[in-house]
Amino acid sequence: MRRLFQCAAVAALLLGVAPVAAEAQMMALPHGLYAGVDAGVIVPQDIDLHSSSSSGGSTLSFDGHLNLETGAATGLIVGYHLTPFIALEGNFEYAGFDIHGVSGTLTQNIVGFPALSGSAPFSFGVQGQFNMYNGLVNAIWTPLGDRKWYGFSPYIGAGVGFSYWDESVDSVTSGGVTSSVHSGTHDLDFATNGIVGFDYAVMPQLTVGARYRFLYVNMATSSNNGAFGSQGDLIGHVITANATWHF
Repeated sequence: MRRLFQCAAVAALLLGVAPVAAEAQMMALPHGLYAGVDAGVIVPQDIDLHSSSSSGGSTLSFDGHLNLETGAATGLIVGYHLTPFIALEGNFEYAGFDIHGVSGTLTQNIVGFPALSGSAPFSFGVQGQFNMYNGLVNAIWTPLGDRKWYGFSPYIGAGVGFSYWDESVDSVTSGGVTSSVHSGTHDLDFATNGIVGFDYAVMPQLTVGARYRFLYVNMATSSNNGAFGSQGDLIGHVITANATWHF
């Protein structure tokens, strides 16, 4: 429900910023350079986690998820229309969201003690933070070109780039007991996204609009230092409102 309210707030912002102007229906935006700002939310999917260890033929494994909260996203867009239908743009973005727990299933198989073997749900609370700094180059296709449909111009796109991210954990809560933890990690990884959005002309060189981006970051890692462990990739759903100036 919280995510629904946040998305509705973005939509309400768009309706307030973009008044219906009849003359905007006939506007044709200039081609060439454009620049804009956007702000909204990122809804990250939980990150898969797996770990296992064995000793004397007995095994202990965990399969679960790092549970993430909805966070804020904001950025800058700079692009250039190669034709009325095709544009290339750079998207430079910050996104931040909280970690609130780890949940999953703990499985043990103890040789010689079948009564102690089996699976059980497992969870504990985590207080932590993810920060992401994304830079992507996108190709944008505007099917209507310089034409508008009642002032609206839809578009789709896709692009590739990188994401520098850092993850920090401040505390862990289990069984009602909270322990302070000061740990973190960071990396620079490949990123890609798919885009669906629209612009609305409010004056000859200014548009406002909204876009949805499916963001994928290849942050999967694995280790095998006596016990195997792995972390999955990050998938985020980014919903933003934007304002763009066309030079």
